[in-house]
Amino acid sequence: MTHPLIAAALAMPKTHKVVTTYADGSVREFETRSHQTAENHAVLERRKIGRDLIDRMSGKTVRVVRVVVEPIR
Repeated sequence: MTHPLIAAALAMPKTHKVVTTYADGSVREFETRSHQTAENHAVLERRKIGRDLIDRMSGKTVRVVRVVVEPIR
């Protein structure tokens, strides 16, 4: 049984997403329930711009080139 506050939070629609684009053309999206939450997540993603990172899924080196916050349509 889920607590009513948790159930209410889960029922809220996701309104914004953070889109991270990599140099190889791949894109990762993270959906959030508010613009402010998306901005908070984007701050951490923007710190990675220009850095070479290791992709956890493939093990290859990737470079973050762009991070944007967009409304979900």
